[in-house]
This record gives sequence, structure tokens and C-alpha cells, in this order.
Amino acid sequence: MKKISFLICTLFMLFTLVSCRKQIYKSYDIGEEELFINEIYKCIDDNKNNYCLIDVRDLNNEYGLGHFRGFINYDINKGSVDEFVYKISSMYSKDKIIFMIDSDGSVVEILQQALKEEGYKKIYIYLGGYQKLLEKNDSDFVVVTGIDDCGC
Repeated sequence: MKKISFLICTLFMLFTLVSCRKQIYKSYDIGEEELFINEIYKCIDDNKNNYCLIDVRDLNNEYGLGHFRGFINYDINKGSVDEFVYKISSMYSKDKIIFMIDSDGSVVEILQQALKEEGYKKIYIYLGGYQKLLEKNDSDFVVVTGIDDCGC
């Protein structure tokens, strides 16, 4: 009986440790642009299709004037946090790795928390905003204009 209890307890502890390690909620601040970009590239290299890149800036006045190719748009100004979560959860499974940027870092923290509460386990955000990331881009991402590739 003691062996079974020990085995169950050990398995529970291992399961808890593995479950906790799978949850990653990371914020990158100004000065950590290269780390954020490298995390995206690592994900691209390792996971192929298990990630999504989201830009929540204004569709016409910001995203349409210039954005990184591959980032889909959700204009948070024309929707709500609940609508954002609904859209993302209808498009992507909870095991997708989510990367998010906005204009100035003021919205992505709120959206990260909302997706966390929805059950997403890996969410990376950049708090410096698109313009700061663009300044440090160093040709890592191609910048395009228009909304043809917005994914919205």
C-alpha cells in the first residue's frame, strides 16, 4: 500500500512539474527587442506551424501604413477584449504559441492576461510597441504596407 501511495504521489508531482513548465507568459520590454525577435525565430525554427504573430494596432491608421509580414491584425480599437479572445480561440488551439505587439505596450498585457484565463499556455508580448521594435528590427522582419495580409 505504501508503494502505491508513493508511486501516485511521485506521479502527481511529476505531472505538476511538467504542467508548470509548459506555461510560459513572458513580457519583453524596451531594450529586449532582440530577445523577443530571437524567441520568434526559435519558435519558427522549432515548431513550424505551432505559433501565431498578432499585431493589435489600428488596422487603417497604423497596421495598414506599415507592419511586419506574417503578423495578423486584430484592431483592438474596433473590438473588445472578449471579442479578441473569442476570435483567437476560434482560430487557434490553446497549445499555439502566441506572440503579440501593439502601439505602445498598453494593450498587450491585458490581452495576455485574457488569453491566459482562456487557457492559452504560451504567450509572449513586447511592451515597447511596434515603433520601438521597428527601430531595432535590423532586417529581421520584412515591413509591408496595406491590409491584404491582415488575416482579419
